[in-house]
Amino acid sequence: MSSIPAGMPAGNAVAPTTQLRQLRPGSIPRPPRKPLYDLLLWLVAVLSCLIPLAYLGLVAGLAWLGVHYYLEWAPRSGHGMLRLVGWTAPGFIIGVLVVFLLKPFFAPRTRAPEPVRLEPEQDPGFTAAVHALCAAIGIRPPRAIHLTHQVNAWVQFVPGPAGLLGGARTLTIGLPLVAGMSARELVGVLAHEFGHFAQRGGMRAAHLINRVNYWLESRAYQDDAWDGRLRRWLEDEEMGGIVHLTCLATLACLWATRLLLRGMFQLSFRMSRRLSQEMEFDADRYEATVAGSEAFAATALRMRALEHAWHEVDRLNRKAWGEGRLVDDLPGATAQRLQQWGRQDWESVEAQLQSDDTTRYWDSHPADQARIANAQALQAPGIFRDDRPAAALFADFPALCRQVTAHYYAGMELDYGPRQLIGAAELLGRGRLADATAAAWQRYTNGMLGSVPLLDPAEAGLLPAAAFDWQGSVDELRRLGPEATGLWQRLDRLRERADALALWIALLDQEEDFVMPDGSPPDPGALRAEYGACVAADTPDLRLARRILAVFARRLRHAVDTLEGAARDEAEARLALLARMHAHWPELARTLQEARVCMRMHAGMGSGDEVLRPRVHARAERCREQVGALLGRLDDAVPGSGQPLGQLLLKRCGHYSSAGADPFAFARAVLPLEDAFLDLYRQQLAALVETADLAERTHGIRPIRLFAAPAAVEA
Repeated sequence: MSSIPAGMPAGNAVAPTTQLRQLRPGSIPRPPRKPLYDLLLWLVAVLSCLIPLAYLGLVAGLAWLGVHYYLEWAPRSGHGMLRLVGWTAPGFIIGVLVVFLLKPFFAPRTRAPEPVRLEPEQDPGFTAAVHALCAAIGIRPPRAIHLTHQVNAWVQFVPGPAGLLGGARTLTIGLPLVAGMSARELVGVLAHEFGHFAQRGGMRAAHLINRVNYWLESRAYQDDAWDGRLRRWLEDEEMGGIVHLTCLATLACLWATRLLLRGMFQLSFRMSRRLSQEMEFDADRYEATVAGSEAFAATALRMRALEHAWHEVDRLNRKAWGEGRLVDDLPGATAQRLQQWGRQDWESVEAQLQSDDTTRYWDSHPADQARIANAQALQAPGIFRDDRPAAALFADFPALCRQVTAHYYAGMELDYGPRQLIGAAELLGRGRLADATAAAWQRYTNGMLGSVPLLDPAEAGLLPAAAFDWQGSVDELRRLGPEATGLWQRLDRLRERADALALWIALLDQEEDFVMPDGSPPDPGALRAEYGACVAADTPDLRLARRILAVFARRLRHAVDTLEGAARDEAEARLALLARMHAHWPELARTLQEARVCMRMHAGMGSGDEVLRPRVHARAERCREQVGALLGRLDDAVPGSGQPLGQLLLKRCGHYSSAGADPFAFARAVLPLEDAFLDLYRQQLAALVETADLAERTHGIRPIRLFAAPAAVEA
C-alpha cells in the first residue's frame, strides 16, 4: 500500500508546497500516550516552580525577621549610641539584603531585537503548507512564522497567558537550514518541532520548566542594567572613594545573590533534563513518519555540517569586516561553503556524529546515535519525500536571506553601507586558490608546506639544500614527509599561544595586577618561560620546517632554471618578491602582535586607570609609527600588479581611512595586514609552484607522492 496520502503526487511535477497542502488532516499518527511520563513531567514542573517561590520565601522571611526585630528585640533602653546602632544597623543590613534579593525580579534587562517575521501575504504558499502540516499532525498552526540566521528551528509558546493557557505559539526557522537542506529534510525538522506540541499537556509542563530555568539562568549568569551602571560608577574617577567603596560592597552583595541563584538553577536544570530527553524521542517519531526513517541520519549529519559551515562563514565574515566588507547573504554563503567541502571535511563531521553515542543524565537531548536508532527502528517510509532544495518551499528565498542578514548586522550594531556588501562567492574566494592552482599545489607540496615560517629563495644556494639535484630534492622531501606530519599545525598553535601570552607579558612588564582566565593569580616566571618557548628561534620543529623550506627552495630553483623568456622573467620576479616578503615578515608579525596587545589592553582598561592609560597610549603611538615605517619599506617591493606592496596591503584595511589620529582606532584598522600579507605570499608562491609543477611533469621528475591512493575494492 502506498505511503502517500490520496491526492499527493509521488513525483516532482507538483510544487513541494502543493504536496504539503494535500496532506489530509490527522493523517500523521500520534505515538501512544504515556500517562506516567506526563505525571512525572508535571511533578517536575511543579517542583521547578517551587524553586523561585522558595527564593521569594527567603526574601519574605528576611523581611519578617526585620519587622520582628523592631517589634520584639530592638533595644529600648541603654546607652544612647548603642541604642542608635541597635536601631539603625540591623534595619539597614536587612533592607539592603531584601533589596538585592528582589533585584532579579524588577531590574531592567536588555531586550532582544524584534525578530524577522514572515507575513502570510508575503508568502501565502509556504504559510498554507505549514498550516497543512500542523493539521496533519493534529495541532493548531503557529500564530506567526519568524526567520533567523541561526542553524536551528524551533516552536515555542508566545509569552504570557495567551501562550501557556491559550496555546498560541510561534515557529522560528533558521534560513541556513533552508539554504543547505532538501525540502524533505527541512519538512522533517518542522514535523519534529510541531511534534513537541502534539504532546499538549506535556509541552505546557516543559514550557513552565524551561521558563523557570531560563529565568534562573539569566539572573544567575547575565548582567542587567543595574550591574552595568554600578561598574560604570566604579570606573568613574570623579565619583570619589566613598562611592567606589559603596559600589564594591554592592557588587559583593550581588555576587552572593547570584551564587544562590546559580545553585537553584543547577538544581532545577538537572532535575528536568532526563524527562526532556524522552520528549525528543517522541518528536523524532514525527520526523521519521513525515520524512522517512532512512532520512533521519542524513538530516542529523546535514545539521551538524551546516553548523560547522556557518561558523566557518562567520569567521571569514569577521575578517572581512576588519577590511570594511560584509557578505550580503549569510544563509546562502553557508550553503555555498558546504558545497566547497571535500571528503575529509565530511568524514570529520561524520566521525563526530558516530562518536555521539553516550547520553549523560543532564543532557537536554539524547545522543544522536540513540535518536538515529530510535527513528530507524520505526521503519517509516515517509509521506513527504521531495528531495528538491528546501528553498523551493519559499516564494522569494534570496530576498528573505538578505533581510535576515541585515537584521543580524543590525543586532550587532554594525555601521555599514550598501557599497560595503559583497557576494558569497567573493567572501568564500578570499585566500582560496583557483582549482587548477590548488590541484598543482597539492600535487607539488603533498601537504608539506604551511603558512609560517615563510620560504626564503636564497636558501636554495646554501648547503645542505644546494647539494641536491632536481630529482634528489624531491626524493629528500619524500624522505622527510613522515617527520612533517602535524608540523605546521603545531607551529600554528604555538603562534596562537604566543599571541595570547603576549598580553599577560605586557601586563607583567607594566607591573599591573590581573588574574588569569581561570581566576587564579599569574605566575610571572611560568608565563615568561612559556612565552620564551613559544617565540624561541631554534626549536626542533622550526629546524625541521626550515630544512623542508630550504629543499623546496632548491626544487623551485631547478624548475625556474629550465624556463626561458617571459616565463623565466616572471618566475624570477616572483622569487624576488618572496625573498623581500620573507625578510619583512618577522618585523610585520611583531608589530601587529603589538597592535593586538594594545587593543586588548585598551579594551580592558577602566576610566580610573590613570597610571596604565598614558603608558598604553604611548605604546599604541609607537606601534603606529612602526607600522607606518614598515609600510613605507614595503612600498619598495612591487608585485606583478604594478602597485607598491605597502599600498596593495593597505587596500585590505577597510577602516584605515577613518582611523584619524586615534592610535587605538589605527591599531584596529591595520590588523587585517597580517592576513593580507600571508594571502599575497601564498598566492605568489602558489603561482610559482604551478609553473614548477608543469616543468617537473615536462622533464619527467617524479613527484613526492609516487602512487595515488588505492581505490576501494568491493568484497
